[in-house]
Amino acid sequence: MKIFDNKGLMIIPSPKDPTAAKEVQGIIIKKCFCINGHNLVSRQAQFDKYDGIVLNVSMDDQKGIIALSPVFGDKSKITLGILLDEGKLVHLSCPVCNAKLPVYSSCECGGDFLIMFTGDLNDFNNCVGVCNRVGCKHAEIKNEGHLLNLSAPEVF
Repeated sequence: MKIFDNKGLMIIPSPKDPTAAKEVQGIIIKKCFCINGHNLVSRQAQFDKYDGIVLNVSMDDQKGIIALSPVFGDKSKITLGILLDEGKLVHLSCPVCNAKLPVYSSCECGGDFLIMFTGDLNDFNNCVGVCNRVGCKHAEIKNEGHLLNLSAPEVF
């Protein structure tokens, strides 16, 4: 995705421009980390030819594993050991150290916006975020402080 045009002006994609949506959806998350630095992208789950984002998930008294597509905007997921109920809140944590994903902010749906870091440091300017409400469509990527928001597809 081009950041600057031929005149050096920054290109800001419009959510109403279908070509911009295609470019945003072409972003592949190749690495993301828990608060303790464990990489959450794993070969244990594959989406097309890409490694998935694997997390522990719990809801009410159920526990399991969820793998999310690393393609930003793709709502594909795989769950093992748990059935997700529409509208319920889930808890997401690292499968290695069980650290909960940090809350970045409240989501417009009333859930929490949870993040995973895309750099080696716990840098809130470089992160991927999802809402913890099953069925909420809010997902964002922050890269060097620039925010890409995709509200159309479901994350969970």
